[in-house]
Amino acid sequence: MKGDPRTLQRRVLGAVQRSGLWMPGESVAVAVSGGLDSTVLLHLLHRTQGAHRGELVVCSIDHGLRPESAHEVEGVGALARNLSLPFRAIKLEIEPGPNLAERARDARRLALESLGTACIATGHHEDDQAETVLFHLLRGSGMRGLQGMQIKNGPWVRPLLFESREALHAWAMQEALTWVEDPSNPGSQRGTLRGLMPRLDEIHGGAGRALSRSARLLAREDEWLSSLADAAWEELHSERGLNREMLALLHPALQLRLLRRLVPDGSIRAEPLESVVDGALSGPGTLDLGRGITLVWSSGHLRVET
Repeated sequence: MKGDPRTLQRRVLGAVQRSGLWMPGESVAVAVSGGLDSTVLLHLLHRTQGAHRGELVVCSIDHGLRPESAHEVEGVGALARNLSLPFRAIKLEIEPGPNLAERARDARRLALESLGTACIATGHHEDDQAETVLFHLLRGSGMRGLQGMQIKNGPWVRPLLFESREALHAWAMQEALTWVEDPSNPGSQRGTLRGLMPRLDEIHGGAGRALSRSARLLAREDEWLSSLADAAWEELHSERGLNREMLALLHPALQLRLLRRLVPDGSIRAEPLESVVDGALSGPGTLDLGRGITLVWSSGHLRVET
């Protein structure tokens, strides 16, 4: 097992402080579902509060999708009261239908961000990271997607990101904590990937740790490439668009990053932009990128039109 549960508290506090997840006195919304991961997170942050000095606010969300969820939120509220921490219960009304998991996630994020706290702490851990990387790999994502989740991304912080679920479970058992089992559907994409992880471990021991390590390495490389792209954008971009001749002189990886910046919301697939790097739109003209977006080469510059 990676990570001695006896030192988990110290490791998590170190992650908070080294990564500067929040400053002393800042408000931290701790998103707690009542499951193992978020329950462990809450207890760890509560026990180390004197050192990290964040102002903890316990938050739990009833998505209105399962009859049990209201009771689970009540259980989180009782836990918050036992720890003498403020509690916020959030009730969402999400209609059944297509893309339910995605819509629930977006509604949840919006609700937590609307609380106005400096940070929102979630219980995502190393195994979640491995599943996320694998999911993006299957989608054909580039470096940005394969770096997975970051320990700090805007107001979102993940103090447990470098800890395995096994270590969290061992610590919870050691501390005699109680929690509700994860109700996620094993037939969902996330549930299916979770079921694959033991099989991957049979092929290569520590597959989850290896995927998470790859994500950390890719995040560092992505930061470096982003800095190169920033400098190139300043040089090549104007109100007329991207200088096509100068763009062609860059490495294909940088070309693709700059082309992505032209797209208003990054919503199109990578393939059309990759085709430009590989020689499509080799002369003045237009290329349909999908979603009502057109790439135009005119007067020596590339621009998008919607």
